Amino acid sequence: MPARLSRAATAPILRPLSAVASVPPGGAPGHDVDVRRVTRAQAAALMHLHDRQMAELPAARGTRPRAGVLELMEALFEPPLRAWAWIAERRGEPVGYAFATVGFSMIERAYYFNLEALFVPAEARPSGIAAALFDRARRMSGELGCADLRWQVPVGQGDAQIAVPGHAAAATVIQYVFPAPEGGRDD
Repeated sequence: MPARLSRAATAPILRPLSAVASVPPGGAPGHDVDVRRVTRAQAAALMHLHDRQMAELPAARGTRPRAGVLELMEALFEPPLRAWAWIAERRGEPVGYAFATVGFSMIERAYYFNLEALFVPAEARPSGIAAALFDRARRMSGELGCADLRWQVPVGQGDAQIAVPGHAAAATVIQYVFPAPEGGRDD
């Protein structure tokens, strides 16, 4: 069981106006889809979904992960937990995943939940699966006592790059910030 992170006083959070329009639509996926925390037995399915995600992102093609499955397994399952993942399944087949980590903001002096990846294959969109995965991550942010959930999305899914000295492949991202529900409850 992960240790509860203490809630710290936070400064007001600036939210992009476009975040309201970009919140995944409400509603749960169809009754034939289950969303659960990833187990050790599902690690291979999680890696397969990640590979599909990388194949769908034009800028990510040819990119290889720096670490292997061992590091992922340690982060997801060995105390202290450093990552959380959920997998959506339809009739036992994986149809999407979400992956998140906890970060700390010195500016706000508070923990935040970083939704690093949210993926549903193109052929399964729209379906409500992404909304269900997002809701699970947001609830976990509240359960852990995080100030908010932050989701960074590459502009144009990674194909809008900017020139940063020394970082030719830097991408512009939009960061959406969603308040965490108190104690893991929805607001």
